[in-house]
Amino acid sequence: MKKVSLLVGFIILSSTAIMAQDANVVQYDPLFWKDQLKLDRDQCQKIKEINSEYYQSLFTAYAEEKGDRNALKKSANRSLIQRNQEIWETFHPKQRKRWKRIWHASTSHVPTNES
Repeated sequence: MKKVSLLVGFIILSSTAIMAQDANVVQYDPLFWKDQLKLDRDQCQKIKEINSEYYQSLFTAYAEEKGDRNALKKSANRSLIQRNQEIWETFHPKQRKRWKRIWHASTSHVPTNES
């Protein structure tokens, strides 16, 4: 079971890195920023459902594509794209603008070794 979890985690990280170039990507879970995004209760519930479906699709893909890493990676990428789009569609226009600001701030922050 630990190997399955590690493999699924690796696939998720690989998939999200591939998708990181898209400006509308929802790489992180927006529920962490629900207050800043001003997500309502229905939006939070919808995002939880989308995330649940996404992780279930990863486990299903793993069960179906055990020996074929390429097929598993493609399936994970498709699931991630679908998750991103569904979450993006739950946002209102102002929330999309806020999300883009959060996304840019999180991707542009580079830690330095200066003290």
